[in-house]
Amino acid sequence: MTERTPHEVMHTYLHEVGAQGRLDLIDELAWPDMVDEANQAFGGPAGRAGLVAHVTGFRRNVTDLEMTVVEIVAADDAVMAHWRFVGTHAGPWLGRPPTGRRISGEVFSFFTLREGRISHYRLWLAASFPKLVVFDSSAGVTSDPT
Repeated sequence: MTERTPHEVMHTYLHEVGAQGRLDLIDELAWPDMVDEANQAFGGPAGRAGLVAHVTGFRRNVTDLEMTVVEIVAADDAVMAHWRFVGTHAGPWLGRPPTGRRISGEVFSFFTLREGRISHYRLWLAASFPKLVVFDSSAGVTSDPT
């Protein structure tokens, strides 16, 4: 297993796992018992399998995906990234049926790390369907703020 800095953990997750679908890297990046709040909010599996389900579902339901990392801020045991995406809403996502239209979003991903690997994942996102939908994984809440 490659030792990665907190910044590298997030960079690898976003660029290689999220954008490219390299699910094989999740074993290196996350602990088997990690918690993915977003996955749990929608009733997905626990642990690392939940992170796999999270990425798989996102990539399956938002196709033609383009991701842009705005900024990564890291500390010793935590890292946060602000990133954006655009894609086609091809499958049910965030409780919304597929529209076949282009959607976009602003996302803040927060990792808590233990010994250099993800132990907890929290996220906040605002996605345009085109109507704005906000999701906060710590509250498990999806809302239409308009």
